[in-house]
Amino acid sequence: MRKKYAANALIILCSLAIALVLLETFLRMAGETDADGQFTFMGYTLQPYVLPVNQLRVRIDDYVENQEYATIIADEWLGWTYHPNWAWNDGEFTINGAGLRARREYSATPRPDTLRIAVFGDSFTAGEEVKDEETWSRQLEVRLNQAGIRAEVLNFGVGAYGMGQAFLRWQRLGQQFQPDIVIFGLQPENLKRNVNVFRQMLNPAGMPFSKPRFALDDQELTLHNAPALPPEQLPAVFEDFANHPLAPWEFHYRSRQVASQWWSWSRLAGFLYEALKTEEGHQDVYLPDSEGGMLGKAILTAFGKDVIARDTVFIALHLPLRSHLIRRFEGRDPPYKFLLDYASEHYHYIAMEEYFDPQHVDYEYWGAQFHYGPEITAMVGQVVADRIETCVRDLSCRLTRFADPSPLLIEADPARN
Repeated sequence: MRKKYAANALIILCSLAIALVLLETFLRMAGETDADGQFTFMGYTLQPYVLPVNQLRVRIDDYVENQEYATIIADEWLGWTYHPNWAWNDGEFTINGAGLRARREYSATPRPDTLRIAVFGDSFTAGEEVKDEETWSRQLEVRLNQAGIRAEVLNFGVGAYGMGQAFLRWQRLGQQFQPDIVIFGLQPENLKRNVNVFRQMLNPAGMPFSKPRFALDDQELTLHNAPALPPEQLPAVFEDFANHPLAPWEFHYRSRQVASQWWSWSRLAGFLYEALKTEEGHQDVYLPDSEGGMLGKAILTAFGKDVIARDTVFIALHLPLRSHLIRRFEGRDPPYKFLLDYASEHYHYIAMEEYFDPQHVDYEYWGAQFHYGPEITAMVGQVVADRIETCVRDLSCRLTRFADPSPLLIEADPARN
C-alpha cells in the first residue's frame, strides 16, 4: 500500500513538474524581449529588471528632433512642464503662455474684487482625459461664481508630477500670481515619485527626463539634481548608472535593478509575482517611517508652511485613485493613511473619498488611463466650491485681501460661467 501511495505521489509530482516546465516554456516563447534585454509578458515587466538605455536613447533623439512640437518639455528646475501656448486633443487641452492649463492669460496681480485660487498637483489636478471646461478647477470656478463668490481658479497641475515638483512649481511660478488660496491636490500614491530622479526608472516608456529630488538631511529638506540634467546627458548616465553621483538618490534603482529576487530566472515566477502584486507591495515607500513616508510628510509640511507664511490659505485636497476607493469600500485603510491624517490635523483639508459612492468605481466614471471622468470632476468642483464658499462667508479662511468679503459677493446667477 505504501508503495502505491509513493508511486501516486511521484506521478503527481512529475505531472506538476512537467506542467511547470511547459508553462515556463510557453511564457518564454510568448513574451517579448526589447532592445535592452528587458522581458515583458501581457504588459507586465518581469524581473530581472534592465536599465532601458537603448529605449531611452531613442526617446531622447525623438524629443530633441521634435522639441518644438512636444506637448511636455524639459524644465531644468521642475523636470518637465507643459509647452506654453500649446493645445492638443483636438484643442480640448489648452496651455496658456505661462504654462497653465487655461484658455486665457492671467495678470500677475489679481483683481481687487476677485478671489484668486491656485491649484497644484499632478494629472488629476491638471485634468487629463477631460476637456478644458470639465476640469475640476474650472468646475470650481463656475460653481463659486454661481454661488455668488466672484472667483478665478488658476490650474498649475502637470501630469506625472510628484509632491516635490508641485511644491517647486508653487515656489518658482505660482506665488508670482499672488493667489488668495492655494489648493494642493494631494496624491499619497505619489510618495513613490518623490524618491525618484529619473522618470524612466518608474516608467521606461515615459518621458525621457530627470527631475529635482528632495531628500532629508538631519530632518531638513535638501534638493538634488537641481538644475536637472538635460535629456541629452541621460543615456551616458544610464550606461554606467551605478557609478553616477545621483544613483544613491534613485530609490527605484536601489529597489529594482540592484535588488531583483533570487527567483527572477524563472519567467513563470516573475509573472506570478507581478500579476499578484498590489500597491501594498510598495509599503517600503508608503509607510510613515519609510524614506518615502517621511519625505512626503516633510514636503507637505514645507509646502503648507511656505504658503501660509505668505498670508495665503492652504488647502490639502485628497484626490483618491480608483484603487484607493476600492480599498475603502472593502473596509481597508491604505498604508499611507498617516499622511492623510496629518493633513487633516494641520491644514484646511478636504477628503474627497468621503463623497464617493460604491458605484463610482465603475469604469464608466473613469478615463482610459483611470483619471477622473466628467462626472467625478464636476463632483470635486462642487464639493470644493461648497467648502470655500462657507469659509469665505464665515471668515474661517482668514483671507488677507478680504477681511471684509463683501467685494467678492455677487448676486447668485445659475447661468453665470
